Amino acid sequence: MQDLEAVWAEVMVENIRCVVGSVYIAPGDFHALDLLDLTVGRILQSHQHLLISMDASSRNYLWDNNCIGVSQYSNSFRMGCKLEDIINKHCLYIHNDGTPTYQSGNSVEWNFILWQSCMVSH
Repeated sequence: MQDLEAVWAEVMVENIRCVVGSVYIAPGDFHALDLLDLTVGRILQSHQHLLISMDASSRNYLWDNNCIGVSQYSNSFRMGCKLEDIINKHCLYIHNDGTPTYQSGNSVEWNFILWQSCMVSH
């Protein structure tokens, strides 16, 4: 999808066809989250298995153990809430344990993997 920083590939492993994606969402880019929602919905209309690795520039208790106390008005927290809605809407599962995947000085980032393994009816 145009304007979404993502790479998608369809792979087959032991007779299981899966769409694999790598996605980057820039800080404050709410439009990119809308595009991600549309893209995931389209993929799941024709595929049963989806694996996404992403840097979403967002914070949420589902993948960030340190976001308690973060202002609910910050862009990263609001983006995290929106991404949580997308995860729930498409029955995705988060595969990480909440520990940061990158840390430098005061900067901490969380990347995570989303997985969908059953057809979602829309």
